[in-house]
Amino acid sequence: MISVIVTVYNIEKFLGPCIKSILGSTYQDLEVILVDDGSRDSSGEICDQFAQADGRVKVIHKVNAGVSQARNTGLEAATGDYITFVDGDDVIHPNTLAVLMDALAGGDYDVSMVYGIQVPDGGQDKFIANKELGLSASRKVVSQSEMIRGLFGTSVDEFQYIVVWNKLYKSHLAQDLRFKDTGSEDLEWSLQMSLRMNKAVCVEEEMYYWIQHQSSMTHQEINHTQVDRMNSYVLCLNDIPQDKTDYRAWCLVKMYKVLLHTRYNARNTRFDDQVKSISKSIYKNTIGEYMASVKAGTMKYGLLCFYHLPWVYNRFMDRQVARLKKSRNA
Repeated sequence: MISVIVTVYNIEKFLGPCIKSILGSTYQDLEVILVDDGSRDSSGEICDQFAQADGRVKVIHKVNAGVSQARNTGLEAATGDYITFVDGDDVIHPNTLAVLMDALAGGDYDVSMVYGIQVPDGGQDKFIANKELGLSASRKVVSQSEMIRGLFGTSVDEFQYIVVWNKLYKSHLAQDLRFKDTGSEDLEWSLQMSLRMNKAVCVEEEMYYWIQHQSSMTHQEINHTQVDRMNSYVLCLNDIPQDKTDYRAWCLVKMYKVLLHTRYNARNTRFDDQVKSISKSIYKNTIGEYMASVKAGTMKYGLLCFYHLPWVYNRFMDRQVARLKKSRNA
């Protein structure tokens, strides 16, 4: 049985389609755990209505404490041999769970994954109309090293490795693994899971639909969550064993890139001083290992140049942003 953990908070407009997409899966051996994180709209009532209509649905109402604690509540309630997560304002293809399960059972794998794709509200319909989607898609084996390299990557596919909602996990691996309240809770949890796994299998098909709407946190201007993301990489560095030098170097490079980018976005905002303070602390505590472990000289000294000469980085980013805006308007 698959335990599907769905976190819910003030998403009444999107919740119904999300739950329907899960219950309408071609794989039916499910328990759907809806964790209502103190919603102030009708989301909690919608959860209860689905539970009354389908015995596979369990509802937990709790005081609002954020997505990390809501997911932890779901993990503690899960009884399935396999665990997956779905955000309550997203939608999955009817074949998603069946494909994930078939891939995981197809070899000595601990995790299976599909691709997620950002779509506007309603944009998932063109994908869902394809009843055969994913059934014959190609698959690739992903080693622990490749998974962790992906977590700290810089490509547009980086989020595919970081997020937890496009994957199926063997539940025993998550038995004592809990989310932390950080600026990137998926990243730190995914790193911990990757350090426990041996191999994963990726089904190369877009089957999870990340619905884009303007109230989403990812569409807001710089905020506390984005600022805290810098410290998420510090937590990740602390999680990686000292003898995993490649893993630690990848984390350090990504951490400095995030630090620079956050400092750029915080300019002329109320977060400016806070971000500068955090970046100085991170630099002080990690520069020694950074210099010793990062082998790519051009990248290493380039990032240090940007750190010590922020006006150079700011000018570089301003040009990049202007170029991107120009291409979008062309």
